[in-house]
Amino acid sequence: MFKKAIIMKIVERHGFSLSRDCEIFCMHGDYARNIQLVFAKYDQFNGQDMIHRLYVGVNLYREKLVIGLIREYSNMKSGVVVNTSDSISLSDYNESNIEALVKKLLSFS
Repeated sequence: MFKKAIIMKIVERHGFSLSRDCEIFCMHGDYARNIQLVFAKYDQFNGQDMIHRLYVGVNLYREKLVIGLIREYSNMKSGVVVNTSDSISLSDYNESNIEALVKKLLSFS
């Protein structure tokens, strides 16, 4: 059974949360088709403000859960550092598989 709480628990464990600015992406799907949720984490890197966004969507045609990561400097025009995604089959949806996928994406620098 698909449970949103699993995803929420995992991303919160990694310091991400739903925020007001991410609600815009959730409603409009700016980063992926059929976007469901976008989580954000804010910090600084080399004295620059950085936003990390994890987006979660579903590819219904291929029956996949898609999780992506975008890291960008918030005060630069073209400040995207990382833009990557990966997916798992909906039949493989469980906490350990989601955790592994999130860790894999967060390992990109």
